[in-house]
Amino acid sequence: MDERTTIQVSAELRKELKRIAARRDRNYQELLEDMIGLFTELDKGKTVISIPVALAEKLDSQVAKGNFKNRSEYVTYLLRIILYEEQRNTRIPEERIRKRLKALGYTE
Repeated sequence: MDERTTIQVSAELRKELKRIAARRDRNYQELLEDMIGLFTELDKGKTVISIPVALAEKLDSQVAKGNFKNRSEYVTYLLRIILYEEQRNTRIPEERIRKRLKALGYTE
């Protein structure tokens, strides 16, 4: 049997967590495990950004290739490239951006 610890939460918060779990087609326990994973990954110097599930799955396929530890590391890498190019005040033609996104598997 699993060791268990009780955490006190309000009835309102518990109901909201159960609603969220139901919308995500997850059980309450799985939702709590996801939340623990998220908080473990986060630190005070980071933030959360929501992206569509389909895009997250494409990120996962890139991460699986082994160049990055997780989605966050890969997204951070991509954003740094974009911001660096923007900071250099060079405009990349839109068609070039589309080709790069397609090559990375983000668009079809």
